[in-house]
Amino acid sequence: MNTTTTDITLHNPSSCTCGRIIWLTVNCEFFIMNLGTHERDARIDAKIGSAYKGMDFRPEALKEVVAEVFWEMWDQWLPAEGIKVTPVTNP
Repeated sequence: MNTTTTDITLHNPSSCTCGRIIWLTVNCEFFIMNLGTHERDARIDAKIGSAYKGMDFRPEALKEVVAEVFWEMWDQWLPAEGIKVTPVTNP
């Protein structure tokens, strides 16, 4: 009996803000985030290929803004190997 084993890497999107920030840091060609202060807005910039997203935001909106930037970059990202898992959203 011949048995063939194939290793396939699945790339699942992170579901938490910290994981998404780490993913952006590792996979973006350019990523910078400034959390601001009570006197200034925060800022996030990310770029993969021709996709770029930059936003000013209030620090309390961190979770939502990181999610928005993450999904835009995730949609553009192509892994060097393996399969990218894309969640299905209900219409």
